[in-house]
Amino acid sequence: MKATNLFSQGALVLAPMAGYTDTAFRLLCRQHGVDFAVTEMVSSMALVMNNQVTQSLLYSFKEEGSCAVQIFGHDPVVMADSVQLDCIKPFSAIDINMGCPVKKIVGNGEGSALLQNPTLAGKVISAVKQATSKPVCVKFRLGVDDDANVVNFAKLCQDNGADLITIHFRTRKQMYSGQANFATLPNIVNAVSIPVVANGDVVGTQQYQSLIDMGAYAVAVGRGALGNPQLFNQIKGVADTPNLLQLITQHAQLMLSHKPERVVCNEFKKHASFYLKGIKGAKPTVVSVNTAKSVDDQLQLITQFLQNTKGDTLC
Repeated sequence: MKATNLFSQGALVLAPMAGYTDTAFRLLCRQHGVDFAVTEMVSSMALVMNNQVTQSLLYSFKEEGSCAVQIFGHDPVVMADSVQLDCIKPFSAIDINMGCPVKKIVGNGEGSALLQNPTLAGKVISAVKQATSKPVCVKFRLGVDDDANVVNFAKLCQDNGADLITIHFRTRKQMYSGQANFATLPNIVNAVSIPVVANGDVVGTQQYQSLIDMGAYAVAVGRGALGNPQLFNQIKGVADTPNLLQLITQHAQLMLSHKPERVVCNEFKKHASFYLKGIKGAKPTVVSVNTAKSVDDQLQLITQFLQNTKGDTLC
């Protein structure tokens, strides 16, 4: 039976996004309707080498609930060793990244490079599965240039022990451009006996329901939730229109509670641009936020702008 004890059928999942899905953002999404979340990807090699910066990416608030940790790498032994570390214990599942299209990752034989090396991909999944009692998930793309081999890759994941697969329905060549192509989703669902989570371009209830109707066990939302964590409740049909300034302030405060201010000041810029995206006249404020020297200054700039516009709520 296609089921998982991580989340129920029809669930909404926060997809992992490097530099974005830290514990602060995951908690905000949890408060606004997400059912399950995945950390930003972390290097298995860096974890094994006890890299403190990488380990800091795994900080999590207890309030955010069940969450998977996403790891990437290409060495089956290192990948297996990494999931046995103490820093992995708080997480409820292991998610293996086989979809990242970034040149630096692919050039090292990791992420979506493994789509071209199915033998090694199978060894990685099998090694991780044997090294942990946690559910093992694999996230990958349609393929490098097309979707000709996606069904076979889904089967490979299952055959080597994956308990669940998440597919971003774009090719590596597409990166994050163009449109997700879900044409192969029913074929994939019919070919495997493990849950299939669909990911790509979901920003509303109609898209979500279409994927569920096509056989997806659950739906993962990524970029659509940036600057818009309440999207999950809205997809569910739950009224959720938070005060934008309060939401932005809460996000910054959550980040400050576990990161140095200089780090937050640098990282919060990108979140602020998403929160203000689409609001008339926001561009000068976004530019000023990007050059501000403190989080207080960033919040003051945003407050001044929103108090002089009708952008204090989201709709």
